[in-house]
Amino acid sequence: MEKKIRLAKIICHSGYCSRTEAEEIIKMGRVTIDDNPYLEFTISNSQIGRIKIDGKPIQKLSIKVWCFYKPKGYVCSTREQYQQKSFFRILPKELPRVVSVGRLDIESEGLLILTNSPGLSNFMERPENKIERKYIVNVSGKIYGNSFDSLKSGITVKGIRYKGLTVKNLTNHKSNNVLEIKIYEGKNREIRKILSYFKLTVKLLKRVRYGPFRIEKLNPGAITEIKDRKLKKCLEKIDFKDANNFR
Repeated sequence: MEKKIRLAKIICHSGYCSRTEAEEIIKMGRVTIDDNPYLEFTISNSQIGRIKIDGKPIQKLSIKVWCFYKPKGYVCSTREQYQQKSFFRILPKELPRVVSVGRLDIESEGLLILTNSPGLSNFMERPENKIERKYIVNVSGKIYGNSFDSLKSGITVKGIRYKGLTVKNLTNHKSNNVLEIKIYEGKNREIRKILSYFKLTVKLLKRVRYGPFRIEKLNPGAITEIKDRKLKKCLEKIDFKDANNFR
């Protein structure tokens, strides 16, 4: 039996609109397959090439990627609650509809990957794809000997299991230190919670790399598009081949 796929997900991954908007379009009868209104919410893989919206075939997405330096004080959400500011408000007006790859909490800064491809975002976020994220973290508090060696095999903090990560002390001072941390998943405030377990206070948390994408010389609030050969090479490094990745 052929596997069924969420139709709204396919429309969203084509870059046409958000998944919520796609569901509304389906309900309105604007989506057709073989020129007949299609009101079901799942389809088979063989039907994907026959989808039309308002009589026009959905186009295969041309992937675009931007590296953005998210400053401290902004949330990674389109919704602004409790007087919090969304980083979307400081993006260039001419930027197309984009989604972020993962998040950075309001107190953190650094590299945020933006893309017009929800499929790429989903692929890069999945822990099983083992895409490394690298952070530079300034901490205060005493570090004892080889405290972090055990983290390579993972750690459980307050009932939450975190997968293996590596921590390298770049300074080896008595109290204030700079750590280089590499992780392969992005659970909510993961680094802060793990360092708090070791009684360390985070003074600065900055993401500098996500897979092959680097922050390089970007200043807070700056953005740059990764184009052509460089983008192709980056996507090859993470083994992302399908622009319409529906898994």
